[in-house]
Parts: sequence; structure tokens; C-alpha cells
Amino acid sequence: MEKTTSRRALLLRCLQLPIGGSALLGLAACSSDSGTSKVCADESKMTAAEKSLRRTLSYTETSPDPAKTCSDCEFFKTATDTGGCGTCEMFGGKQANSGGYCVSWSVDPQGAA
Repeated sequence: MEKTTSRRALLLRCLQLPIGGSALLGLAACSSDSGTSKVCADESKMTAAEKSLRRTLSYTETSPDPAKTCSDCEFFKTATDTGGCGTCEMFGGKQANSGGYCVSWSVDPQGAA
């Protein structure tokens, strides 16, 4: 007896591997700690205007794109004594996480070689 596979069954099998792999990668990314999970900007010490500016620029303490972090942005200045925190010109020189991100991110021309 010859066993045949329908096109539908073949397509479903071909989709299972990429979908399963994507799910596993997503779970691995959620559980990994890149060392930049420190919260640098204490919202309880910010004015309403400072909070609003950060919301407007969609600032996050952890960048969703590892290639675009505050540490690689031209507006970010690294502080030597704050352990992963620095200051950002976009936030008026207030603290930001070196692993963070906002929509005003711009590649640092001095850091790009």
C-alpha cells in the first residue's frame, strides 16, 4: 500500500518547525538577563514634564533591539560611577539606562567605526 501525503498536511508540517523555533527563541529572550535590567530613572523623583517627555519618546529601560541601545546613541553620555546608567541630552541631562531605548535614538558617529 502506498501512503500519500496531502498538500495541506505537508504545508502544516513545514510550518510547525519555524513556529516552534520562534516560540522557543521568544521564551529564551524573555528569560535571559543581559545585565541592563537596572532601573536608572526613578519616576518618583521626576516632575510631570519629565515623565511626559519619556512617555512621548517611548523610553524603555531595556531596548527591544539589541543593535539600538542608549550606549550607542549620540545623545547618551556614559557615567563612570553609576553602573550601567548615564545621562541623555534628550532628557535634559537626566539619567538613562545604557541598555535602554527611545524613538529619538540616533547612531553615535564617534561610536560607529
